[in-house]
Amino acid sequence: MNVTNLKQNSISHAQPFTIVNVAQQGVCVGCGACAVVDQNVKLVRNSFGAMVADFSAIANLADSPADSVCPFSDNSQNEDFLGKLIYQDSEHYDQRVGYYSSIYSGRRVSEDTLLNSSSGGLTSYVATELLKQGHVDGIIHVGKNQSADNDALFSFVVSYSEAEADKHKKSQYYSLSFDAVLKQVRGDGKRYVFVGVPCFIKALRNIALHDEVLAKQISFTLGLVCGHLKSSAFAELLSWQLGVKPEALKAVDFRKKNKSSTVNAYDFMATDHAGNSYAKTSARMFGGGWGYATFQLEACDYCDDIFAETADAVFGDAWLPQFNTYWQGTNIVLVRNKVIDSILNTAKISQQIVLENLAIDDLCLSQQGNFRHRREGLVVRLHDDVNAGKAIPRKRVNLDTIKAIAKKRIALVRLRRTMARESHGFFYEAKKQGDLNFFINKMTPLKDKMDRFYKPNLFIRAFRKARRILGI
Repeated sequence: MNVTNLKQNSISHAQPFTIVNVAQQGVCVGCGACAVVDQNVKLVRNSFGAMVADFSAIANLADSPADSVCPFSDNSQNEDFLGKLIYQDSEHYDQRVGYYSSIYSGRRVSEDTLLNSSSGGLTSYVATELLKQGHVDGIIHVGKNQSADNDALFSFVVSYSEAEADKHKKSQYYSLSFDAVLKQVRGDGKRYVFVGVPCFIKALRNIALHDEVLAKQISFTLGLVCGHLKSSAFAELLSWQLGVKPEALKAVDFRKKNKSSTVNAYDFMATDHAGNSYAKTSARMFGGGWGYATFQLEACDYCDDIFAETADAVFGDAWLPQFNTYWQGTNIVLVRNKVIDSILNTAKISQQIVLENLAIDDLCLSQQGNFRHRREGLVVRLHDDVNAGKAIPRKRVNLDTIKAIAKKRIALVRLRRTMARESHGFFYEAKKQGDLNFFINKMTPLKDKMDRFYKPNLFIRAFRKARRILGI
């Protein structure tokens, strides 16, 4: 094994950060793992549009088995332990991404398929090939909500055919829980591939340590590179700006591709109950830029897993210069499983997909902003929590490195955290008043302050202007 010798730094604690702390400090990500192992736990959507665990029926939460599967509790196993347990025979290890065998960039060849995919279409390709080749009997993934019991736009669903899976493609930026679907399939004798974000797969891996039935049934896991999770308010905010009020919203498409735009400037489309659809480039909409962290869940400020270190393969967007003009989309793919590696390379030979080797440094470069948020930013946030007298979880960063972080970066991290937290309350009030401008007016000063962080200084602006005039 070729191991990159990068030291793992941990924060020392007097006491572990348990599920009690998760509940008390609002760090629940809403995955639903706790409800899978403890029937007394319920998952509910709170007034801000985020799924959270309801522990009110439990007399002593500290004694619940939920503590051993919660992805933000120190009493569940972390990515390092799980990664070594599952993938220690992999050819490579790097502290930034965990274990891996291969890294690629790629996309499907069919343009029609690409246009109906979030990026290069390889996540859905691998999932459906696992199904078609008989490795699994079904795909557990996020799709359009099929239940009449709630008005959520999305839910975890099970697809048993390629045709079913095709109805539920694309990334959905929406707070969800997987407990209902896991309870539905548990013990049915079928095998599944699970598709989800890093913390959900980590939670699923911890469930598998205690549940032999689900451990045998979940045969493969496919991870998605995740910037952060959003509450349902994100869909409502963008739709409202298109003239579709929250109560009139029927469906959304977060990533409608536009051939007039670059790959990272996709459109958002909202459809109302009358069947009318409206679209606009999301980055040009108020709160649509990912860097503003609008409606980010609190738990996401405590995550350090970027490349789904406990998944058999992880897929993301190729945010790299060489792919920016290919508006149809390109994936980055990191593989830890031989079956998946074989599926991809066989598809390359048969010319169903384009697939090229990618250097690990380029892979990480594609997520440089995510690394800053989950490494440097995490240090700042944990440091601030310690100073505020709060309990903090054990994370794979060193608190002392705050001394090397620039003051401007520290201020930006703190502002982003404020924007995320304030956005929930301001939008809740805007909905109560029926006035979108209330939210916009409250958030604009914070947005303007954030924009100033990214505005080049006077010297750089003058230099760039001179280059344009001189044609350099």
